Amino acid sequence: MHIKLTKEYMNSMLKNMSFQWRVFLLLLVVFSLLLGALNKFMEYQLDNYLTEKVSEIAMNQAKIIASIDDVIEGVEQRNTEKLKKIADRLSMESNFSYLVIGDEKSVRLYHPNPEKIGYTMQWNKPGALERGESYIVSSEGSMGLALRAKTPIWDKNGQVIGVISLGYLNSKIDIWRSNQILPLTSALLLILFLLILLSWQFSTHIKKQMMGMEPLEIARVQRQQDALFGAVFEGLLAVDTQGKITAINQNAQKMLKLTGAPKHLVGRLVQDLITPADYFIDLSGTNRIDDLLIINGLKIIANRVGIWIDGEFQGWVISFRRHDEMNILSAQLTQIQQYVENLRTLRHEHLNWMSTIGGLLQLKEYDRALEMVKFESSNQQSLIDNISGMFKNRLIAGLLFGKYHRAKELGLDMVFIPGCSISSQPAPLTENELASILGNLLNNAFEATLKNPDSNKLIEFYISDEGEELVIEVSDNGIGIEPSIREKIFTRGVTSKSSSDHGIGLYLVKTYIDQYHGSITVDDNDPCGTVFSIFIPKDKGN
Repeated sequence: MHIKLTKEYMNSMLKNMSFQWRVFLLLLVVFSLLLGALNKFMEYQLDNYLTEKVSEIAMNQAKIIASIDDVIEGVEQRNTEKLKKIADRLSMESNFSYLVIGDEKSVRLYHPNPEKIGYTMQWNKPGALERGESYIVSSEGSMGLALRAKTPIWDKNGQVIGVISLGYLNSKIDIWRSNQILPLTSALLLILFLLILLSWQFSTHIKKQMMGMEPLEIARVQRQQDALFGAVFEGLLAVDTQGKITAINQNAQKMLKLTGAPKHLVGRLVQDLITPADYFIDLSGTNRIDDLLIINGLKIIANRVGIWIDGEFQGWVISFRRHDEMNILSAQLTQIQQYVENLRTLRHEHLNWMSTIGGLLQLKEYDRALEMVKFESSNQQSLIDNISGMFKNRLIAGLLFGKYHRAKELGLDMVFIPGCSISSQPAPLTENELASILGNLLNNAFEATLKNPDSNKLIEFYISDEGEELVIEVSDNGIGIEPSIREKIFTRGVTSKSSSDHGIGLYLVKTYIDQYHGSITVDDNDPCGTVFSIFIPKDKGN
């Protein structure tokens, strides 16, 4: 029961612990286990090394002592006093723990403890002395637990006359081992301390990279991002500085006709999937808004925003939608706006007519009132028939009809140059694109002419698609274009108007013309004003 409660408490504590602390503790445990295992392994290796080296040293010392003439002579004469003097001198000059000398039957002739003399040595290997064999034995002897080297003593005739037993006590070897292990353990503890510091720094770095969020929070944000990407109607695409796709939603995939799941497209080069890809990998560019592009054969309107992390550029996020969707919306708005403008203009004119007719009726000038009604009705019908005859496309006809009345309301005279004509399908442009071009050029002409007090108030308009080119010409008698901005008048944001919300109309006009490989020229009008001339070949698509 107690163990179960302890486990539950530990699980609860780990669950409530921050990710930084969990990473730190995990690294601490791993490093501690690794260093502990390393320490044990090195102790084992050191123990084997010391045993091997001490055995080698003990055996060499034993053989050297066994070859000393005085020792051989002392053993032959069984002169214990002489052997004692030799052993005492060797003990002072060497670092072995003890030395025992015996005869050919392993009976002690010398022992550090005189009481042991005359007794047989312990832990003798059977038959080894008779064979003249040297060997190492580690066991509990008369001097305690020790590592012993035993080697025979040979006389001048090559006969075994005795045995040397030289030993190193385990307690002494343990001291040597401790002297070697202590610095090693200290070094490992220092390494562990440094690893603890590095673990904390690493966990702090991980937390910073995770923006201080826990894994569950990151997972929730990721799911929210996936849901957001899927919910956005526009296509969304993110690329890094290497041109690799880092994120893409299903709408972007659908519009660009890319096969495979979005997750399989992440990491691929954008230039392998999108043509042309310059807009997506332009590292020197800036944020862009409402750019008209053609990618993968699809005409789109795109926005581009840079990704910046800690002051460093990381790539782009591009949102885009179909141009035809924008065209539908633009057409609807244009038609509504034109309808409202026409109603307002006609209402203004009709109010004037009604006031005039009302005055004539009050003066009982009935014939004059009837004549005026017939005259105005005839003029309106003539204008409608004129425009309908020249312009077969109803959207363009309605636009120009409204612009004619708007010019009249502003005190301007809009003249259609003889030869104007447009078919029901104004190839190669769509009717919405053509309406946008005409509307922007005429609006600019109206505004420029009104600003010139010396103007003759004349606006001349010409359009024809009868030949191999679609030709458009709009001339005004306005203030003209300043030389300082003439060369960049088609650049987005450049305008001769004081309001900051302009600078888009001519940019859109130039964009449409470029898409169809057309050209536009800007000339001075005589005696004042500007002439815009547009030529778009009918046999070239986008």
